[in-house]
Amino acid sequence: MNCFKTYKVLFSNYLVCLILCIGYSINSYSQNKDSSLHQLNEVLVLESKENIIEISKKTVKFDSILLQKYNTSSLADLLSSQSTIHVKTYGNSNIATTSMRGGNANHTAIIWNGLNIQNAMLGQADLSILPTLFFDDVSLEYGGGSSIWGSGAIGGSIHLQNKTLFNQGLKTKIQMSVGSFNSKKLATSISLGNKKITSNTKIFYNKSDNNYTYKDTTDKENPNKQMNHANYQAKGIIQEVSILIKENQKINIRGWYNNLFRNLPSLTSFNNKHSQEDDNLKLNADWNYTKGNLNSIIRIGYFNDRINYIDSSAAIYSNSKIKTFIVENDNLYYYKKHNFNFGVNYTQYNNTLIQSQSSITKSDYSTHHHLIKFAVFVSYNTTLLKSKLNYNLNVRKETTSISSIPFTGNTGFHYQLFKTIATKISANKSYRQPTLNDLYWPQSGNPNLKAEDSYEFEGGLVFNYKKNNFIFLMEGSYFNRHTKNWIIWLPAGNSLWSPKNIAEVYSRGTETKTELSYLKKDVFIKLILQTSYVLSTNQKATSENDNSEGRQLIFTPRYIGQGSLIIKYKQLSVLFNSNYTGYRFITSDNTSWMTPYYIANFKCSYSYTVSSVNIELFGSINNLFNKNYQVIQNNPMPLRNFEFGMSMNYHKKKKDKQKTITPY
Repeated sequence: MNCFKTYKVLFSNYLVCLILCIGYSINSYSQNKDSSLHQLNEVLVLESKENIIEISKKTVKFDSILLQKYNTSSLADLLSSQSTIHVKTYGNSNIATTSMRGGNANHTAIIWNGLNIQNAMLGQADLSILPTLFFDDVSLEYGGGSSIWGSGAIGGSIHLQNKTLFNQGLKTKIQMSVGSFNSKKLATSISLGNKKITSNTKIFYNKSDNNYTYKDTTDKENPNKQMNHANYQAKGIIQEVSILIKENQKINIRGWYNNLFRNLPSLTSFNNKHSQEDDNLKLNADWNYTKGNLNSIIRIGYFNDRINYIDSSAAIYSNSKIKTFIVENDNLYYYKKHNFNFGVNYTQYNNTLIQSQSSITKSDYSTHHHLIKFAVFVSYNTTLLKSKLNYNLNVRKETTSISSIPFTGNTGFHYQLFKTIATKISANKSYRQPTLNDLYWPQSGNPNLKAEDSYEFEGGLVFNYKKNNFIFLMEGSYFNRHTKNWIIWLPAGNSLWSPKNIAEVYSRGTETKTELSYLKKDVFIKLILQTSYVLSTNQKATSENDNSEGRQLIFTPRYIGQGSLIIKYKQLSVLFNSNYTGYRFITSDNTSWMTPYYIANFKCSYSYTVSSVNIELFGSINNLFNKNYQVIQNNPMPLRNFEFGMSMNYHKKKKDKQKTITPY
């Protein structure tokens, strides 16, 4: 506690100095050449701190073609189809979480425009409620990154960015689609901007009965059944306003609201009355300032997340709320071939849980808890040996209002062995802070929990060859991670479960990615092949009768394979995608498992222009070969299903030269 008070004083002093420095910098603004804000043909480029470490780690960025193909889908659909991340989904449009490199769902950080938006109450994010169309850039960072992103970035992180495009004039779009299970989707967007200010608005509405059919292999007499009590309704809006104050100053203000109500199906209950409503409000603002060799940014975030769970048959009415407030200052300083990043982060969580046994009673009991975190982080990056060697070092020290967290760090390098071959090596120490549910869940929480510790080594080779109209990329990676103080919930008597720092997990494996692209005039062809082999085993028995030691973690597949073929000719575009997921054990001793499944999807679109309006017709066939499968036991997925739609785009361009500012 004394340590935390000391940090609070230091943080207050730092903010005072920072405000004074900012005021002085604005008043003394000069026209000196800017090395971190580059202007080439009226294109401004702002560097970001993830650039410092991503060159030594495995990263994947989805191109605009893939994002366009999945803009009527959730982030869960995009990742499960186009990556080797295992997305654990409990049914179509139901709760979906991730497992990166053998980690849990709370080992993946979700970063929205530089801020971690993980729910501190649950320690994870539901990917099924994140619409792909809301984001302009989606990328993956594999491996531990707590030195940059804080708690939870053990298995990896998912980055969601909103671009800023100035001087684009007026752009509008409306998109409609219908599909199987009486599904209806509607989305619209409008963007309006000049040289100094731009506004982007996106709105969506989805509704579905979600009453898909599936095959029950345990019922030989009547295997064909229909999913009931699974309908859902989702809606959301995101608004962004960007202001270019001067050539060296920019302000972004964003508001994002999502609401999803869904009934939760059950195969074991004939009188199922489970439902859940997710209500999420996220506000984000940042101020970018550049002068000389210094690029500084201040981020402010406020997130209000609510989950209302109802099980009327069991008389459970649970309403949980988590409010998050974040203030962060980031500074990037460039000196010749040396790049420095330093800053602070202040985060405050306030959690309220209300439970009752009646929909009329306001509360039978309620709990309120809060958690404060303060962090200081420093990074260094340099290039040596005629720019063939790129080295980085990152360190973070974080403390909370209930405990102190050891130093975390990451170091790595990227070396260009030959013109077409490069190698990457990195090592990191990461952590995960216990969630508020872990610490304070009524009658079961454990306030004495320690943070999970993770140590990881990663190495890889990249082969990149370009000739004429062909681009060939091949990348192979190996990772090795040990995680101690792994938190698991165990029986504590009286039908209660309680979390303990008792497990140790050893995760290791290999990943490959191969891409072949061909582009000539109106023809574009791209083939993508990805594989993942992960061994994630428990290294410590949790009880005398526990036979999980040395066994694979449940619901964690060893093998994942993914392949995509994209063909684009003039206005016609086709995507064929296939995914293989191997055995998943459903018992900790690995005596029971779920069979592997292979899923294929097909998407196509055709666009044409009438006057100044571009019209696109699109369609998709999901589960092309009508496979019967489950990702999680007793949660069947849909058989073959369809979606067809149309979008109309109107763009009235400005006559002035375009100015683009990429997000920081």
